[in-house]
Amino acid sequence: MPTPSGRPPRPHHVSPTVRAAQNRAARAAQLAGRNQVKVDPDFFKRVINLIKTHNRPILAGLAASGLAVAGAAMVVAAVGNASDPRKFFEDRSMWNEMLGDLKLSAWDVWISFFSLISPYWVGHASETVQRYLRFELIGMFDELGRVATEMSTTMTSLAWDVVEYDLKLVSLLVVAGTAFKALLPFRASPVGRLALGATAVTFLSLLASLLQEFAGKIKALDLKLETLGHKIFELRGLFSVGEDKLHLQAPGTDPDLWEPVTKEPREAH
Repeated sequence: MPTPSGRPPRPHHVSPTVRAAQNRAARAAQLAGRNQVKVDPDFFKRVINLIKTHNRPILAGLAASGLAVAGAAMVVAAVGNASDPRKFFEDRSMWNEMLGDLKLSAWDVWISFFSLISPYWVGHASETVQRYLRFELIGMFDELGRVATEMSTTMTSLAWDVVEYDLKLVSLLVVAGTAFKALLPFRASPVGRLALGATAVTFLSLLASLLQEFAGKIKALDLKLETLGHKIFELRGLFSVGEDKLHLQAPGTDPDLWEPVTKEPREAH
């Protein structure tokens, strides 16, 4: 937007205090990203290796106890739910970075208007844009920030749920695999078959509880993501602002919309 001299205001009109605040906000956003908890990149590899190591005696034990079909299906389902939590932590970091970008963008819009335009121009357009910034646009940025915060929190919950599930699954498989490995040499005896059957039933019961617990957590998170998706859809519509929203002609169509602050007052006739 040009100044009364006909030249656009330069960025150096922003005060050193404002620049320092912008720099602090940018550094804070970068620091928040660096301080995110990170999972050992080899964590999931070790999980997979432990699963492979103990799966064989477990499947052999289930077969010896007569529960090969149902038991193997449950084991496959449980192992299929194991996942690398790093991608969810990366999604969390992405939303945190987006939150920082939103705050900086809102700050830039605010400062750009009140430092580079408002001091030089008055009139209907200036007043309308100022009201819009104060009472609508900044509020929409804040709402987007809240959505980004909730998404980050949801991704954090999902990441740690995956870590917890992986650890519980591996612990259960290690214990069951060790038990089956010790009992398999005695499967020919009645006592050995009885012990194998009891171990198989206990193992599958614990596995079913683990699957049910994990499914409940994922369902709750999925419902939350669904709600956040609706919020994002609504906000997308709010940001699609046109002339009808502002009730304002396009800037420049009427020279009286924008008036330089230093404009000479009109003489009364």
